[in-house]
Amino acid sequence: MKTLFTLLILVTPFFVMGQNTVKGTVKSNSKEALIGATIQVAGKSNGAVTGTDGKFQLENVSADELLIVSYIGYKTDTISPAFDSEMKIILYERDEAMKEVLIRGRSESVVDEAPFLSILITEAELQKAACCNLSESFETNASVDVSYADAVTGTKMLQMMGLDGRYVLISREGIPNIRGLNSRQGLTYVPGTWIQSIDVGKGAGTVINGYESMTGQINVDLFKPETMDKWYLNAYLNSFGRLELNANHQIPISEKWSSGILFHASQINSEIDRNDDGFMDLPKSRQINLLNRYKYEGDRLMAQIGINLFLADNAGGQLGFGFKDNLTSSDQFGYELDTRKAEVFGKIGMIYPNKPTQSWGLQYTLSYQDFEGGAGRRLYSGIEKTAYTNFIYQNIIGSSFHQYKAGASFLYDDFEESFDTNTPNGLDSTFLRTEKVPGIFFEYNFIPNENITIVAGARTDFHNLFGTYFTPRIHARWAFSPNLTLRASVGKGYRTPNALMENSMIWVSSREILFNAALQPEISWNSGMSLASNFTIAEKPLSIVADYFYTNFQSQLVYDQDVSSELLIIDNLQGKSFAKSFQLEASYPVARNLDMKAAYKNYQNLMTTNGILQQVPYQSQDRFFLNMAYATNFDKWKADMTINWNGAMRLPDTSDSPIDFRLPTESPDFYLVNAQVSRGFRWGSIYIGGENILNFKQDNPIVDASNPFGPNFDASMTWGPIAGRVIYTGFRYKIN
Repeated sequence: MKTLFTLLILVTPFFVMGQNTVKGTVKSNSKEALIGATIQVAGKSNGAVTGTDGKFQLENVSADELLIVSYIGYKTDTISPAFDSEMKIILYERDEAMKEVLIRGRSESVVDEAPFLSILITEAELQKAACCNLSESFETNASVDVSYADAVTGTKMLQMMGLDGRYVLISREGIPNIRGLNSRQGLTYVPGTWIQSIDVGKGAGTVINGYESMTGQINVDLFKPETMDKWYLNAYLNSFGRLELNANHQIPISEKWSSGILFHASQINSEIDRNDDGFMDLPKSRQINLLNRYKYEGDRLMAQIGINLFLADNAGGQLGFGFKDNLTSSDQFGYELDTRKAEVFGKIGMIYPNKPTQSWGLQYTLSYQDFEGGAGRRLYSGIEKTAYTNFIYQNIIGSSFHQYKAGASFLYDDFEESFDTNTPNGLDSTFLRTEKVPGIFFEYNFIPNENITIVAGARTDFHNLFGTYFTPRIHARWAFSPNLTLRASVGKGYRTPNALMENSMIWVSSREILFNAALQPEISWNSGMSLASNFTIAEKPLSIVADYFYTNFQSQLVYDQDVSSELLIIDNLQGKSFAKSFQLEASYPVARNLDMKAAYKNYQNLMTTNGILQQVPYQSQDRFFLNMAYATNFDKWKADMTINWNGAMRLPDTSDSPIDFRLPTESPDFYLVNAQVSRGFRWGSIYIGGENILNFKQDNPIVDASNPFGPNFDASMTWGPIAGRVIYTGFRYKIN
């Protein structure tokens, strides 16, 4: 704790930099004020949006920079800023200008040009919540749900379209990143202050990024060396004693070279037990995360390389259990996971000025991860070595109507896992494997005009353990009116499951674990469609998006808790498994400076367990989401509130347990309310907020907590929050 406070004092500047402000009005050539026009500083992330009178104010602009002014249906203009008087900017309609203009909020919106349903979450949207790491970055987004893994490890899980987040490909700037042994814990390894934007794609993703996208893709863009702030500092403290310090720093090197350093440190030393069961509601943790990247941008060649070093320790369980306590000799039930990671990643690309449609790029990553820990008497160790490279070439066929991308990839994964359950079969050879997967792909884009896009792709991968994977995918987009866009997609996906690290329920109960089958890949088909509409009501834009997706599993690894309360059976799918997802979302500025968005979600996720096709446990079939965002002029004050209603969830069958340890067949429904207020200054902002403000907590989340080494102990039956209300505060400081 003292170390972090010392770092905070050393790196916090006590001065404010001067900034230049540009003011103006954006109108059409017919002299009408354009509402929602975007003014952006070229090459930077800061920008502004015009209000109802077409006026804007943009701070932190230098005289040598350029402003890009854009509005849908009008020609984009690039101009120099003026500081001595109010700017008057005129935009001219395109020849094919739409009769009505689509207006969307810029902090989160559907990407209009994308052939599949893609929601872009910008930095402005992320700052509506504390956003301490990637797992906490979706609180104000309706398409991604966050659930609770268990009552000991504190792990948060993502869900998308009613399915576990392990079926979503999570990439960093196009390179698969959170997968393998870190597919669960890795969400906490990406600090929120490093994220510039998140692109959430629903349905089968593009074949360019691999075969593992089964239900969607989440692509995280980090701040780039050439566009990030000179200094960005953030500090965060909450009522659980969680302290975080973040520092991003841009280092200009030369006209063509730039560098950036991203730093994160956090810790929780407090032991919180608000339900008085003798167990910490959240584990103690400490983390150091450093990323340094370099970028070269020449006339033809562009390249970047980065290195990421990561250290984290977590310790939980019964009160008093510490970071380095011995699990096997301690009289307490403890949980510990120590993680070490080193990664080198980068990209190389070439463009041809005389052939602007032609280019090639190479993506690569090399990483080493080491996990050591366990829970109770169950010890775990895992090492993952990964090498990945992806070569992409793109060009046109005759005209820009016909575009294509082709390339080849290679994935190498080496896993060494051991799991000691204090039984004769503590180490299972199923967890020792090396995967070598070369692959080739081709993707064709047909774009005859701005209203129609068809993308058809296929890839073939040659897996050394599981044979040939053939992955076809197709996406189509049709804007059949200025206000209505239809999208449809279908595609196949594959992935290799990692039973131990993907399910903490294996660690934190006394259930006997039975592995009934050899490891097989998971295989699914995903299909779906969406309809995005935009209308003007009372001179204000109403946006409505409806989507439906269906995922059918041909092969799946099943974790069956229904056979017996004393068993956890891990087996390949015996029967059917499918998921149906429906979501209806609307956003509308209900009043001046007050935006509202709401969504209803229905999930039908059925899987065969214990010989019965039934709803998977811990999954609400019905959910409701509401977000309200208020901002005064120039974002001086901002307030946000998010309400999530979670319907009842089916719970595993415990009818064979002793009567004192039997659970209901389903959970109650409950509300989660989060809110934040921030005050903006010329140098940044300060904020205060709360999560789970209504202080809802699951009663008795641990079965037989007083006897953790007994036959009935089970901390995996978790369906709601454990710790209750948390209050936090912090500041953001920028030197541009």
